Amino acid sequence: MMIFECPLCGSSTQNAHGLCSECDALLPRPLRPCRRCSAELAAQGPWRDYCETCLLAPPSFDRCLTAFQYVFPVRELIAGFKFRADFAIGRTLALLLAARMANAWSDAQDTPVLIPVPLHRSRLRARGFNQSALIAEALAAQCNLTVSRQHCRRVRDTHSQRGLRAAERGSNLQHAFALNNPDLVYPHVVIVDDVVTTTATIEEVARLYRRAGTRRIDVACLARVS
Repeated sequence: MMIFECPLCGSSTQNAHGLCSECDALLPRPLRPCRRCSAELAAQGPWRDYCETCLLAPPSFDRCLTAFQYVFPVRELIAGFKFRADFAIGRTLALLLAARMANAWSDAQDTPVLIPVPLHRSRLRARGFNQSALIAEALAAQCNLTVSRQHCRRVRDTHSQRGLRAAERGSNLQHAFALNNPDLVYPHVVIVDDVVTTTATIEEVARLYRRAGTRRIDVACLARVS
């Protein structure tokens, strides 16, 4: 059995994902997520299963599943992975997401294909890696699924979504994605991203696949902002 050093407290652990059991138990997992978009619902609020947004304007995707709430320390761990290339943390988070997804598609009529949200080539060149693609590869290995890294591409180098309001995020991403082979229709796809904030990015990709004829569209992400 391999021994790992927990990236949060430094203690030794035999857990394959790398976190010790104590730190793993402290991570902020979803408590009362919307069954459609995974936004956290207020414990005393009027909404029981779905958030107000999904009830009034259902998204193009069928379901979003997340491993964590986007709060401390998950927020800082993802930043380390995404902006400082801490691949050990990325691996840990992806394996924990895979554990959450273990039986997510047991009822699926078709085997899902994982679609990582693509980066524009200029952003990929600057960062050196696509964090969503690395997460998708880990999910594929753990869940025995296939990743299609080239089917969806980013054709427009959009401004960063950080700091934009919800409406601005949607406008910023219009026509930002395209399919390399529109004639290849996957019946079931799972869009993979690191963080889902307003759902603008995954909504744009989901619309693309819905128009192409995909019947079921799910989303898997490390964390969901609520």
